[in-house]
Amino acid sequence: MRPISFKPPRPFKNLNAPYRMVFINEDSLDEVASFRLTKKSLYTLFSTIFLLTILGTVGILLFTPLKYYIPGYGNNQVRKEALALERRVDSLSALVQASQARATRISELIAGKDVPQRDTAMLKPSLILNPPESILPEPTEIKTQVQAESKAQHKNGKRKK
Repeated sequence: MRPISFKPPRPFKNLNAPYRMVFINEDSLDEVASFRLTKKSLYTLFSTIFLLTILGTVGILLFTPLKYYIPGYGNNQVRKEALALERRVDSLSALVQASQARATRISELIAGKDVPQRDTAMLKPSLILNPPESILPEPTEIKTQVQAESKAQHKNGKRKK
């Protein structure tokens, strides 16, 4: 017995071997069309059709307004405007959040829900009974200073004329 040997198929064998493709009318058995083909010519035909389809699609997308429907495609001006609008929306949303927080705080204060406890532990009774002298000068001193300054300005104003 002979051992069985397996021969793998060779797709590129007989590339130039002629084949005939015939179209026959089934009713009358007349030959409608006949083509003489080879594996190489079929490969060339399908490769050319595939390449022309790809080039046509790319050409249509690049040279027509359809390119603006491709995600991420657009000119630099549109991108700048989009970023500016995004920043504006972010700042407006932050402003809205701040105003909402302020409104809830005010409504809580009006309702008396969130009244803070005052810390009175640090107050000294002696300071409450005998307050220190005020930082502000007495009202009579303020009046005399203002009158003196107005007189000086009045005199300077007459001299400049």
